Amino acid sequence: MATVPEDEVRLCDFCRSIDWVQLTTGPFNPNKAALQNGQLKSGEYNLGLIRAAALASSCELCSLIADASHSLKPWWPIADFLDQPEKITCGFWGGRNRLGSSVQTGKLAQADMLLDILSKGVNPGYTSDNLVVQEFLDNLGERGILLNKREDSVGDGDKRRRNTSLNRLLVHAGISPVEWTAQTFMQLHPCLHPIPSVDDYTTEEEPFAAFPTGRIIQEEVNVRLLKRWYETCSETHGTKCSQPSWLASDTSWPAKLRLIDVRQRRLVEAPESCPYFALSYVWGNEPKPFQTTSFNIDAMRTLKFLADQTLPKTIADAMELTKEMGVDYLWVDRLCVIQDSDADKATQIPQMDLVYSCAAMTIVAACGTAVDGLAGINGTPRIINQKTARVAEDLSLMNVLNLDQPYQDSWWTTRGWTFQEGLCSRRALIVTSSQIFWSCEFAKCCESIAFEAFPTTVEPNDMVFRVLSGHRVFGDFGGGNNFAYGELNFTIRDYCNRKLTVQADALDAFTGVLRRVEVNTGHEFYWGHSVSARFDESLAWCNIVWYPDNEWQAQDMPERRRELHRVRSSDGGVNEVQFPSWSWLGWKHVLGVTRAAPRQVMLEPELEIMKLSLDGKAAKLVLESKEKKHESVSRVDMRGIDHSTSERWKENTMIDPSFLHTDEDGQFRDSGRLLFWTSHATLDIEEGKIYNNLREQVGELKPFWPYQAQKPSGKQSFIVVSRKYDDNDIRVIKAERKLNVLAVEWEDLAKHVASRICAGEVDEEAWIRLGEERKWILVTLT
Repeated sequence: MATVPEDEVRLCDFCRSIDWVQLTTGPFNPNKAALQNGQLKSGEYNLGLIRAAALASSCELCSLIADASHSLKPWWPIADFLDQPEKITCGFWGGRNRLGSSVQTGKLAQADMLLDILSKGVNPGYTSDNLVVQEFLDNLGERGILLNKREDSVGDGDKRRRNTSLNRLLVHAGISPVEWTAQTFMQLHPCLHPIPSVDDYTTEEEPFAAFPTGRIIQEEVNVRLLKRWYETCSETHGTKCSQPSWLASDTSWPAKLRLIDVRQRRLVEAPESCPYFALSYVWGNEPKPFQTTSFNIDAMRTLKFLADQTLPKTIADAMELTKEMGVDYLWVDRLCVIQDSDADKATQIPQMDLVYSCAAMTIVAACGTAVDGLAGINGTPRIINQKTARVAEDLSLMNVLNLDQPYQDSWWTTRGWTFQEGLCSRRALIVTSSQIFWSCEFAKCCESIAFEAFPTTVEPNDMVFRVLSGHRVFGDFGGGNNFAYGELNFTIRDYCNRKLTVQADALDAFTGVLRRVEVNTGHEFYWGHSVSARFDESLAWCNIVWYPDNEWQAQDMPERRRELHRVRSSDGGVNEVQFPSWSWLGWKHVLGVTRAAPRQVMLEPELEIMKLSLDGKAAKLVLESKEKKHESVSRVDMRGIDHSTSERWKENTMIDPSFLHTDEDGQFRDSGRLLFWTSHATLDIEEGKIYNNLREQVGELKPFWPYQAQKPSGKQSFIVVSRKYDDNDIRVIKAERKLNVLAVEWEDLAKHVASRICAGEVDEEAWIRLGEERKWILVTLT
């Protein structure tokens, strides 16, 4: 254990008894004690004693822990003891974290290691290649033989090595003995002592540390550090960041792109392939926001015109930051898109993914709205609240559990438009009220921890217990797997948890994500649903949410989005249409949307579903010339079901040719409505169950409202939309003798115009037995 001069480090006996240097920066040896969930317990101490030591100012670490303990949540089993700290115990749990690529990270995916460790806990005789390799590496580490360590030359032939792992030290609060499942309220990160400042890392002689040390942040951002992050990425990360896999297949450049020349202070037409930054921010509620219109567009192109305008502080700060980082151009939506021109918006809005993905970097203003400025930039103040405790001669600890809390609490993370702006950014500089973060496809950095010398790539199968895991700011940016069709259900759900000031923007604010999925997968979309795979089943999407009994009434219930969407055609024409009830986009407050993007399996639909124009003409969802062949990702087991099965309830599904749209009808003007022949019946609903007239249960409603909420009841019209398939097994999808149905309300019963209420499923045989109660009708679904 490191010796510490008594007069320099204030620690209580318990804190002094622990070797914090070994625990936080030394080799992690899982053989020292039995692991639980991949973690190692290093001791526990009573919270009452900790707070007493803090009150007496006799222990720096106890003061740090005591301060953090006031944020404990009233969770079981300590909920009743928050005012009785002597009944609460703090446990110290550590685990290995990975830093970049090495033998350990390349060969031992940490998620796989966790499963192996759990298996060994259940069966002591269990072994695996992972466990054998890890034990070998741990034994080498104990003997001082370090593999795949980065060496840094420090002169005179001396070589010092940087760690490829870092011990993750968590503090849990519970009842003694404190288990790893107890409430986590601190994550202690090691710092060199004296603790270096950010400024120390912008000089040629930066402090050396074998681990990524914590560091002190100043009130004014040192732009040289930000420039270092950007230049390191641009010059050394190669195509992983300049042409990431989710962008590489698309070499398009945004059409009619305008940019702000930050040196000439005017609007210019973008030079082809020029480097530019993009700003992602929250507009806020300015009564008369300064913006580009068809009336001032010519003046905006005048030299120094913007220098004479009163710009929102965030935009002014972003312009200054762009200039200081050596880039000439900046894209800002309210200045680079003509805000009162539907023709310009028809060009710009569908290419938002390109605007942000082609940007050399996105400046993310997660620190207020347009009028608040970029915290720490250009004189804009910021809030710094770093707390540390010295625990050894050369070591201090910093609590980083809530490292990105200001980001998580920011308005930016709640807004609909910013969702796609973050995902479509190759590189992002995230400005929060307390510090700045960097995110690219290769590295993650922040002001408060010196990660620059430690590669921090996050591989798809190696995210468990990383230093950065649990910090949302490091996962919200860049495409990654977010543009894979298989991830679209999760992406839609995340987007539905965002808010829109203008509800009519619901599709526009997600178009960039859909376009990026189109480019990467070949899927085509219609109102947020893929028309390339199982479109009919996606109509039966559901909304799975759960709230505690004492909270659900305060939640907003699902509600139709009544605002009109402006459908812009390529010729500049605009038609206002209602958001369709059949699409998840047609609803507000559906926070648990699922099955809106069924697994990619090529199946023949039961019905011929077509889209309807404003002129009442029908057309295929995908033109034959644009149809692409997709491979099924799972095997299909029809389990004896064929055309003869559905013929017992299904009749002719073909639309009369006189209803079809032709070239002679001119441009297809979309109405958002669907037209198809289907089977209809009126059934009874009671407590979410569906009954026939004999009071026999024939099906049930799919989740849509909280379970506590009142469901529809009584007589209800239902229409069939697809066959139900069981796709719980990733390897095979199995046909079921069940039908997906929609509960609908009639907007025009005589013309069979209906809107969706919710989805359900019914037994196919029971549906067939309805006999004459079933009707075959041509439905228009709004």
